[in-house]
Amino acid sequence: MVTAVTMLPDPAILLQLLAFGLLLGGIYGLVALGLTLIFGVMDVINFAHGAMMVVAMYIVWATATTFGISPLVVIPLAVLALFGLGVAIHRGAIAPIMDAPQENQLIVTFGVLLILVSAVEMVFSPDPRQYPIELGSQQVGSTFIPDGQLIALIIAIIAIAATWGFLHRTRLGRAMRATADNRQGAQYVGINVPRIDYLTFGLGAALAGLAGAVVPLFQTFDPFIGDRWLINAFVVVILGGLGSFPGALIGGMIIGLVQVFGLFFLPGSFYQVVIFGIFILVLLLKPRGLLGGDVYA
Repeated sequence: MVTAVTMLPDPAILLQLLAFGLLLGGIYGLVALGLTLIFGVMDVINFAHGAMMVVAMYIVWATATTFGISPLVVIPLAVLALFGLGVAIHRGAIAPIMDAPQENQLIVTFGVLLILVSAVEMVFSPDPRQYPIELGSQQVGSTFIPDGQLIALIIAIIAIAATWGFLHRTRLGRAMRATADNRQGAQYVGINVPRIDYLTFGLGAALAGLAGAVVPLFQTFDPFIGDRWLINAFVVVILGGLGSFPGALIGGMIIGLVQVFGLFFLPGSFYQVVIFGIFILVLLLKPRGLLGGDVYA
């Protein structure tokens, strides 16, 4: 007779899946961070977030392969480049429609997505690429931890902590929080709200660039990979709470674990059904997410 206990996989396998899920979840949290920042402060849903990730991937890849240097050294350059790109996109496409209905903003950011992805495809071709770097893995007991995902997780945690610190410990950060709380009230007390919007969108784009720059440390990429990360990142944002940075990390961990365990135990891509089932359940039972949903969190 086969019991439920005997059907369970070896504990070492479960531990390995747990490690993979937490590593992936931290990266999902980083991907969601820029999304939740822009929405929390500006009330703009940025569909171009995934495309910005892709631009950063190719900046790192092209620079590293051209000059023969480590991609890890180029990551800060990609972050700065995406900050500039975010400011330019906001100035040219977002600022003119800030007071327009939200569906207009969705259409514009979707148009930016198409432009960026098409430009990358034309310049670099749709062929898959990978960083010119060899990374191994660490072994903790019977569990293997890939160096690429470990580095990405460490960067994700540092980025989330640094962004939280910026919002709570700096004058500009407090101005962004005030703008998120009450845009009109922030103007009355002398805060330059349009300037805060430029900074917010640029910072959100920079965080997208950081996320995009670390993803190829553990997988190949192409011009369309951003969409695959963006779909689950939206789920992470809603799950953790719009505007909540700890919520982005917790939501990312949950989705990462569901994806890894789902891939192992469920057929095909049925894990995605589970992810969206969780998404719908959270919307029904806790519409503001697990941790509320404001940029103070």
